[in-house]
Amino acid sequence: MKSVVSLRECKSYDPAVLSRTLESVIADVGGWQTSIKPGARVLLKPNLLMSAAPDRAVVTHPAFVEAVATMVVDSGATPFLGDSPPLGKLNRVLSKSGYDPFMERLGVKAVPFTETVSVEYGEDRVFRRIELAKEVFQFDAILNLPKLKTHGQMVMTLAVKNLFGLIVGADKASWHLRAGKDFDSFATVLVQIFDRVRPAISLVDGILGMEGNGPNNGSPRSIGLVGASSDAIALDAELCRAVGIPPEQVRTCVIGERLGVGNVRPDFIDRVGDSLAGFPLRDFRPPKSMTMTWNLSSTNPLRKFLENHLITRPDIDPSVCQVCGICMGHCPPQAISNRNGTMVIDRSQCISCFCCQELCPHDAVRVVEPLLGRCLRAISR
Repeated sequence: MKSVVSLRECKSYDPAVLSRTLESVIADVGGWQTSIKPGARVLLKPNLLMSAAPDRAVVTHPAFVEAVATMVVDSGATPFLGDSPPLGKLNRVLSKSGYDPFMERLGVKAVPFTETVSVEYGEDRVFRRIELAKEVFQFDAILNLPKLKTHGQMVMTLAVKNLFGLIVGADKASWHLRAGKDFDSFATVLVQIFDRVRPAISLVDGILGMEGNGPNNGSPRSIGLVGASSDAIALDAELCRAVGIPPEQVRTCVIGERLGVGNVRPDFIDRVGDSLAGFPLRDFRPPKSMTMTWNLSSTNPLRKFLENHLITRPDIDPSVCQVCGICMGHCPPQAISNRNGTMVIDRSQCISCFCCQELCPHDAVRVVEPLLGRCLRAISR
């Protein structure tokens, strides 16, 4: 069965323009009448990585979430807003990111994810058990509201990756540690989370996106897209194509299709909406950490060699570092230490998860590429 994905142009966060666009993409994918009924309790799950002003493109824009919340209220349902930010408490992140005014006006309550429940999977899944936020299962429907951004470890963070926020607090680090450098393993966790919670619709804020070394320290870029689908994997694949990133380089797309959880190939996707003149983008900058190893399965014997000689690694710039200790405190393998007032990464322990780069508030963590990788990149230009 084909997955329906809607992509429409939207150049502004103007409430009227945004509302019309959201109404269109939701109608394009069949509406939400079957899952969001009067009296329903609806969980909104934006990307709330950390406290950040909307113009930095780090979090889902508050105007985007407000427009969705307003539609939920108008449908007779009650919206709630939940997440488990890796850096900072939910209420503080919401306040610092500009969410408070509309949440107070619409009566939207924040739901911090603090308790866990063990979710069991069948014998046909790699991970038989995943601990997810218990609060998530107290709602009648979930609306997944990610931001279109690059990601140091997973290349892009879109609809599937946004659901990693359903893992509570420090449990996120444990999954990074279990996966190590096996990106397929981490992608499998993300796909299994999506497969279990199945949001009613994923609505991606790609109006102002991020390119370069996301998801925190990349560069904001006006992209002008809003996407929607009940199949988050198909939606991610189409958004990747729109910005010029091959979906096969995004392991959640590869694993999602392999497990039969979602569609990636164009002949299994019914792409509706606008014709999107000017897309795919020709100059969208992926993260420096994206190398040819992303095309290879973790079982490919060539991958180990390429990881040692091509894969990028995080490096802390002492001239920028404020020695705040955030990277050290959130490093899954505890590979970062403070040596005489300087933050140092132990290469033998680093798993290149880029959590340090993702969470550094001072943009002090650089992405360093080995010599062979730089040479090959130069030759390919």
